[in-house]
Amino acid sequence: MSLSATVPVDASADISVRVPRGGSDDLETGVAGVIDGVDDVVDVSVERVTRVRPTWTDIRVDADVALTVTVPEAEAAADACVTRLEDGFGITDVNAVVVDGA
Repeated sequence: MSLSATVPVDASADISVRVPRGGSDDLETGVAGVIDGVDDVVDVSVERVTRVRPTWTDIRVDADVALTVTVPEAEAAADACVTRLEDGFGITDVNAVVVDGA
């Protein structure tokens, strides 16, 4: 078993997600809930919803978000954030990620 140091990284992202219908009180809470379910995401806030496309089973949402992601110290922060977000359930696209202070 190998241990590696991790660091919290603050970032902004333009992201597309699928929000389940009836799963939250409002759209922003639904978007935050989908992103919060991603491994290594420790905090998320929705800054702005930019596009909404309802479907029969869910709502497709594009949003600008601010988040904190824990990444291994040895990895490039922006690449590590993108990788974790792309692997998240309900995330359909990661359009842009900007790491704060980079």
